[in-house]
Amino acid sequence: MTNSQMKRAIDEVISNEPLMNEAFVQKVSDGKKQRKKQVPLMQPAIVLLFLFVIGGILYFMPQSDDQLAVDSEDENMYLAKPEHFNDMMMQNRRDSRLMYVFNNGTLYYTSDTRLYLEKPKSEDEIPYSGELFEERYTNIKIKTKDNQYFITGDDGFSWTLTRTAPRILVDERGNEYTIPIAFEDIPKTSDILLDDKIQSLGIYKIGGLGTYAYTLEEDLDEVNELFNQATVNEEYIRLSIPEYMIDIKYENGNRGNLELMVSESNEASYVKKHDIVNNTLTVFKIPKALADHFNQLAEKIEEINNAK
Repeated sequence: MTNSQMKRAIDEVISNEPLMNEAFVQKVSDGKKQRKKQVPLMQPAIVLLFLFVIGGILYFMPQSDDQLAVDSEDENMYLAKPEHFNDMMMQNRRDSRLMYVFNNGTLYYTSDTRLYLEKPKSEDEIPYSGELFEERYTNIKIKTKDNQYFITGDDGFSWTLTRTAPRILVDERGNEYTIPIAFEDIPKTSDILLDDKIQSLGIYKIGGLGTYAYTLEEDLDEVNELFNQATVNEEYIRLSIPEYMIDIKYENGNRGNLELMVSESNEASYVKKHDIVNNTLTVFKIPKALADHFNQLAEKIEEINNAK
């Protein structure tokens, strides 16, 4: 409404209302003008004040203990330590056939692209395609800073790895590698193979028909003694996938399982014990006499399955 229109409206009101005088009209008119000037300035001022107060409350509000714990964990999640590569294996993320194993100051590199049409009967059998390539780097030294590993060895060997996630490492060329488990969760080794004296023992084929073959009671004393001769394996070995599982019942009432990697030839045989409760994972080399005993049980399983 323009000033002239407002004036005419006021005049009409005055003509109809005798209590309205010129002084009152002027006061009303001046008040309208004053309010028209003040309202646009007050609205942004109130909004800014509101935002300032809310921002101050959020800024000074203390974080909860849980939130602080999460932030602290994230800062140290990918920290690099030289001991991370003690007996550690990692694989190329794009090609799991490319493997790297750190053991006792030596880095073993394996590229196994061999393809067989059926399971090979010996290590000398020629594959259908592919090849096995192995290389070894000695005198490995590892230094760390923040989330990086600086690895050096004989003959000018140098390799830098950056830890970008709990189980992912990246080298200077951008190649990514994975480890089986985060460094912080890696199981320790233990020299305890049996939890108690064996009361009964049987083996079954992993992924088989569920057929068990048990050790005879008269042979248990000898089996207990042979297990006591097993030793913790501390050297790098290329273990085959275990075919059999050993199921043990101890005299104290507990039960346990051992993965069996038995050789039919003169090569060494092993059992692997994974203790979830104590977070230990250990490979034991077993005596040949004990391996022969397990081979006899495995033959029984094959005979039973073939007769079905």
